[in-house]
Amino acid sequence: MAELAPAQLPLDKLQRLARSEEMRRMDAYAIETLGLPGRVLMENAAHAVADRLCALLAARGGAAPVAVCCGTGNNGGAGYAAARLLANRGLPVTVVKVGTPEAPDAKANADAWAHFGNTLDFERDRAAAEECLAGAGTIVDALFGTGLSRPVTGAAEALITRINEATARSGACAMAVDVPSGINSDTGRVMGAAVRCTHTVSFQVGKPGCHQHPGAAHAGEVEVAAISIPTRWETAEPPTYLLTEAFARALLPPRPPDGHKGTFGHLLAVCGSAGMGGAAMLAGLAALKIGAGLVTVGVPGTLRDRFIAAAPELMTLTPPGGSEHAFSEEHAPFMIEQAAARTALAIGCGVGRAEETGAFLRRMVAEVAHPMLIDADGLYHLAPGHLQARAGPAVITPHPGELARLSGLSAAALAEDRLQHARRLAGEWGVVIVLKGAGTVVAAPAGEAFINPTGDQGLASGGTGDVLSGVIGGLMAQRLAPLPAALLGVYLHGLARDCQGEAISAPYFTAGDLIAGLNAALQRLGAT
Repeated sequence: MAELAPAQLPLDKLQRLARSEEMRRMDAYAIETLGLPGRVLMENAAHAVADRLCALLAARGGAAPVAVCCGTGNNGGAGYAAARLLANRGLPVTVVKVGTPEAPDAKANADAWAHFGNTLDFERDRAAAEECLAGAGTIVDALFGTGLSRPVTGAAEALITRINEATARSGACAMAVDVPSGINSDTGRVMGAAVRCTHTVSFQVGKPGCHQHPGAAHAGEVEVAAISIPTRWETAEPPTYLLTEAFARALLPPRPPDGHKGTFGHLLAVCGSAGMGGAAMLAGLAALKIGAGLVTVGVPGTLRDRFIAAAPELMTLTPPGGSEHAFSEEHAPFMIEQAAARTALAIGCGVGRAEETGAFLRRMVAEVAHPMLIDADGLYHLAPGHLQARAGPAVITPHPGELARLSGLSAAALAEDRLQHARRLAGEWGVVIVLKGAGTVVAAPAGEAFINPTGDQGLASGGTGDVLSGVIGGLMAQRLAPLPAALLGVYLHGLARDCQGEAISAPYFTAGDLIAGLNAALQRLGAT
């Protein structure tokens, strides 16, 4: 549907991410077409690593020994060059190598390094290499780069294990060259074994695997450094982006000073069932907090007047007839009529899994033409065909288990490549997919995928998904199109947690705290 297209998004404010094949093409264009020597690019990469490491050491107030761990490829070549630059700056540097470089540029830098410092061969001088790692204040990981396509084994796997043991014991920093060794740069999967880094310096553009778990946990703090590779993108593969604060700020819906509650839209949140009234209240309150002018919570009869004390700002309505404890198909005509009088619909939070509720949900999806968010139990009652045949544009917000059930994939298969599965399914179903979890992915039907960097494990608590539904629904009620509403909503949802992080640690954070944090998140973005 046209309403879901990402047209007019401020894409220049996003951070573009490159999969390994895209990065290979950019490298080839710089070297083969523009004539930039590969060794120049490698030297630029080494300077970026050396500069970042020196800044880190200065901040820590010392110049402890540095161990640079080098593999046989171009990533290792950048490591040898960085070791040389660090030695030139007066730092005590030792290279620990696995194998001997064969690629010309990598070999040239390894040969040059031999005139600047000592090299320990991990396979032949293991005891000395392990002692070097144990005494290092910083370890530079230059074993494998973006081209890694098979599990790490043998001596390289053993060295990765020793690096992780050394940093765990000493608290030393570990800095990855481009990507942590052993991490698939496209998916974030661990390829047998992976270095757990505190910092990563990625070259020219970021890599998706550094922003998807478990890769994100291995990458630590990621910095992108330009090394003179032109960002010449091929059009064959849909782009991947990392959300940024500047991008989120640019998406904020306008708040004209002469606006009134009608200006800012009216959300109908069809939520709740007996025992699940909290889901409806959380979604409704979140929609109000995010700026919707009016929010009506459509609930079964037993919940109608339960929100007055806790949330007097919310209006409620109840469909006549049928069960008072859950929605049933006979409620659908009334609720469809009510939805037509609002600007957006959020449906599914806490509605339960009774079959009669499923019939109700399916009719709502088939007949409501306004922008719709579908979450939680709402997704339980649907199949892909219901999404494809819906009446209007939609955002769905599954967690991995829900998307696995809906798609027929196993949870393990989905986890293999969250980005690619989400973008494929968004295209097949014609919906915006918000695949929740650490490093939430938002996928558009046209193939674009976005990774959200905000939030942490504090969001892994009951009710936070209901808050996200209310936030995205409330933004759509303000007439933000489904894709920008999903992108801004996901970013603000995580930012609300980040704004509360120092005051409330993750294990004790609740959905109520998250709603309270929305105001701080909006202030952070400069919303007025």
